[in-house]
Amino acid sequence: MPLMLKLILVDAALEPIPPELRNDKGIVKTARRLGRDPIYMPLDKALHFKAMSKLKGKESRGRPDIVHKFLLDSLNSLLAKRGMLTVYIHTVTGRVIEVAPGERPPQNYFNFLGLMEQLFKHGSVPPSGKWLLRFMDVSISELVESMNESLIILLERDGEPIKVTELARLIIKNGGAVVMIGGMPKGSSEVARALARRVFSLANGESLTTSHVVNSLIISIESELGLI
Repeated sequence: MPLMLKLILVDAALEPIPPELRNDKGIVKTARRLGRDPIYMPLDKALHFKAMSKLKGKESRGRPDIVHKFLLDSLNSLLAKRGMLTVYIHTVTGRVIEVAPGERPPQNYFNFLGLMEQLFKHGSVPPSGKWLLRFMDVSISELVESMNESLIILLERDGEPIKVTELARLIIKNGGAVVMIGGMPKGSSEVARALARRVFSLANGESLTTSHVVNSLIISIESELGLI
């Protein structure tokens, strides 16, 4: 049976403009300038920094660029091209996004934001026909349980230290795994900790970017499998 890696970006800082900010003058002005709908436009700290100053939990919100980079890193990998990788996004609002196997995200960030706006508005991209992205009507715990995987891993700064090559071998030996990686700029995911059976750190407690973690893991698995 071929290896299957199930990668979940947890508590990703991706959401539409929250209701309490939709009438903010700065956000409305930015939406008009970009031709966006302020109801469905993704919250982005780079565009909405001033308005976000009054937003609860602002430190962990408004970073769709992390999600974009995660999709670029994972879906352009050899694992994805070989059909050995499935990708999901669990957002800060608790929603789960499924990514169709074999699909590639837009390379351009602003095109990606437009795609997310369409997803927030219609629930899937495109709104009808063969979907590329869609919201799932499940919680992250229901998603992980449905995967029926014995090895459920969370990669986090304060986890048990492990070399990425050792982790790659563990996943390959098991025939695959569910691997959760934080998609927020700061903090940790309590829901992911509750679901994980093993919590590992790839840098012995040192903080790493989401992109660094994703690339290190995927490249190590590809190397161990002899793909690169």
